[in-house]
Amino acid sequence: MAERDLYDQALAAVSAKDRPRARTLLASLVAAEPRRAEAWLLLSTLVDEVDKSIECLQHVVALDPGNARARHWLDLANRARARREAGLPPADQEPEPDPDADFVELEPEDQPVPRLGRYLLDFGFVTAEQLSAALDRQQAALQAGHPRRLGGILVDDGAVTQARLDFALREQQRVRLEVASQPTAQPPSS
Repeated sequence: MAERDLYDQALAAVSAKDRPRARTLLASLVAAEPRRAEAWLLLSTLVDEVDKSIECLQHVVALDPGNARARHWLDLANRARARREAGLPPADQEPEPDPDADFVELEPEDQPVPRLGRYLLDFGFVTAEQLSAALDRQQAALQAGHPRRLGGILVDDGAVTQARLDFALREQQRVRLEVASQPTAQPPSS
């Protein structure tokens, strides 16, 4: 079976909430092609133990040292392991999901969770040209008084499959939850 087929099948399994099948497919893929950083990254989200997630993320960082997402997730996973080793409960309070989370706007430098378009580009699901065209269509629809979600436009254009869009949205939500669960800095007392 072609490696791309394995990856697409793993994405479909993730969309179908069949995590065991997705893990099996990705384990086969990284065994056959251990230099597939995106497969290691996806696998890191599906393993049940933080140590296994850290191992997967270390592979991604070794293969792609500039992968900011993998570095961020690795930092979060290391923090989770440190909490576990210190006997602290996991930090997993869930905020309400943002209903407009997939409207892509210019990303401020300090925005902790990237917009959907960034995820789609980083995972290689769309090209910069496809994203730019979809953003133009989204802006035109908004100006016409008929706002549309970016993901819907990309699916309608055939630029991305629903399974890949769903995966990117889940990853965005997962990172949002991780960021929200991190303690905020307290101002110094006077």
